[in-house]
Amino acid sequence: MNWLIILVIVVVLIAFNALYVAAEFSTVSASRPRLAQLAEGGNSTAQTLLTIVEDPHKLDAYVATCQVGITISSLVLGFFGQAQVAQLIAPFFVSFGDFSEIAALSTSVTIILILFSSLQILFGELIPKNIGIQYPERMAILTELPLRWSANIFRPLIWIFNGSGQLIMRLFGLDNISEHAHLHRPEEIVMLVEESGAGGLLDREEERLLKNILDINEVMVRQVMIPRTRMIAAPDNLPFDAIFKLVADSPFSRIPIYKDSIDNITGFVHLRDFLCHVQAEEKPNITDLMNQVPFVTETMAVKSAFSLLQRRHFHIAIVLDEFGGTSGLITLEDLIEEIFGDLQDEFDDLPPSVRLVGRDRLWLRGDTLIGDLNEYLDLNLPDDEVDTVGGLVLNAMGHVPYVTEEILVDGATFRVEKMSGRGVAEASMRITKEQAARVEELLR
Repeated sequence: MNWLIILVIVVVLIAFNALYVAAEFSTVSASRPRLAQLAEGGNSTAQTLLTIVEDPHKLDAYVATCQVGITISSLVLGFFGQAQVAQLIAPFFVSFGDFSEIAALSTSVTIILILFSSLQILFGELIPKNIGIQYPERMAILTELPLRWSANIFRPLIWIFNGSGQLIMRLFGLDNISEHAHLHRPEEIVMLVEESGAGGLLDREEERLLKNILDINEVMVRQVMIPRTRMIAAPDNLPFDAIFKLVADSPFSRIPIYKDSIDNITGFVHLRDFLCHVQAEEKPNITDLMNQVPFVTETMAVKSAFSLLQRRHFHIAIVLDEFGGTSGLITLEDLIEEIFGDLQDEFDDLPPSVRLVGRDRLWLRGDTLIGDLNEYLDLNLPDDEVDTVGGLVLNAMGHVPYVTEEILVDGATFRVEKMSGRGVAEASMRITKEQAARVEELLR
């Protein structure tokens, strides 16, 4: 056989293999929203691909076509190399005189297999795979027509192999392909977001927002609430003027009203309602101004609390502890901030929850979440018993601390900077230069 013909056949077989590899990886990697956008723009091939990637059964058959094509082209290339090319170069080794015909043929087969396998891996596997992953929609569209022809040609083989595979899976008690076969678990989506951020496809803010949304199911109400010790509330027997002054002077437009004890909250009042009566020079009983207030538990998921407030059109809710007493208060703003970050307005008088002091010390507000601190500094501080830095320091010391008192917790040294009653309002901790650099980057 002519060497030119041999070269053409080898190139064609490797090209077929490359086609099926590129088709497989590009179709599996293709973005559904991008395909939908192309389909809406009039691209009929994109519309065909969209119906394939949205149907697990069709996608499985499409991938099976690629696998059959890859297998056939690889087998034919190996058979051709052994049957034709090795036979052509075997006489070359025999001519040396030291090789028998069998040894020469074996050597020829080995060399051809190594050469063809190298060409197949490089040009038939790695390069088309990388192109398919890098340009998924474009390559999927380019390869759709030959894959459609191949599917018709390979249909009997695909039917036999898919049927056999499903039968074997049933024999081993495994589920066949389902509607969830190509879906991602939340933790997998987080990994995809992180990889997209590392690859520059998402900026830092987009990555943070997406991760916050995905993590929202893990956050409980007690982790974002205003604790009981920081609540501003009023008894229902206070005069109108006294409560109006309390509301007007507070940073909140709504404050809870309780009967006898803060553990018996009966409603809340809004600054807007006071202004109407002040303008009319009226002083109604405070119970006539009260609005109903919903109650949630400490362990309720933030997502559930957000849905409750939205559904019932409330902006605040009272958080109950395990004994039914008041544990704190949660606002719609607190829940939104859990996703978008702090929303500072002209009424917010609290400093940021973290800030750098010099190059080796991190200042922390007492209500800074331990989970956030672990993420900021790559620490593993315990948060199973308490949620905040103030609670962690207080719990570790075992007594009411004094300002400047220090304690070591799991390798981190905390110092009390400010007390609020018996609680730790502010603390600081020693950090390394690497941790300081990480915090600086996060605070930009």
